[in-house]
Amino acid sequence: MLWYSIRYGVFKWKIIQGIYIPVHINYGYSVLRFIDNSEYEKSEITIIQNTLSNDDRILELGTGIGFVSAYCARQIGSDRVFTYEGNPEMKPLIDELYNKNNVTPDSTIALLGSSNGTKRFYKNGKNFLASSSDMITDEHPPLDIQEQSLNEVIANIKPTYFIMDIEGGEYDIFKIINFQSILKIQFELHPSVLKETQINFIFEKLKGANFIRSELFNYSNNFYFTRKDSQAPGS
Repeated sequence: MLWYSIRYGVFKWKIIQGIYIPVHINYGYSVLRFIDNSEYEKSEITIIQNTLSNDDRILELGTGIGFVSAYCARQIGSDRVFTYEGNPEMKPLIDELYNKNNVTPDSTIALLGSSNGTKRFYKNGKNFLASSSDMITDEHPPLDIQEQSLNEVIANIKPTYFIMDIEGGEYDIFKIINFQSILKIQFELHPSVLKETQINFIFEKLKGANFIRSELFNYSNNFYFTRKDSQAPGS
């Protein structure tokens, strides 16, 4: 951490895939090392590079610092990228990254769920980038965050490409989602948080909705699915 403190005390930004990333020591070692060696979100970006089309509309759950949504905005335009983040502490970082890269995705601080209202959100004290709507630790008191109806958002945005990295909340989303216009899905699973029965449920729901996993991308926890009747790349 001392080396990172010295290096990024002088050089405040790291460029990965043409996107400027603001580097802050409070990201923690597990994140900093991937940023430093340009491996940050590598599997997600690799999938996007091979599957994103100019006519896609993206709905992302879990903005994080804004890297993936900024990359997508550079490829297809900011007006086609919609992203939601549950942790309000991320907003300054998201704004900082977007401003530096001259992109303006539609970014909302809110959780998506079964209804409109409020929902508990839990901060991860050891890694605030890994905070979640599922309680990982009781180290900090939960926050009450605005919740919007997932299926109403999908109906309004009409996304074709759904991206999700929400630190264990995948099961709750797949329980309620109506895929509607979605033809492509990329998501990260967190088996350290989810039970095997919950993971099996996710894959069965995708199968029942005619989504097929692409074998082009061999990642342990990152998956890409396309709807069987679509002509999406990677299908």
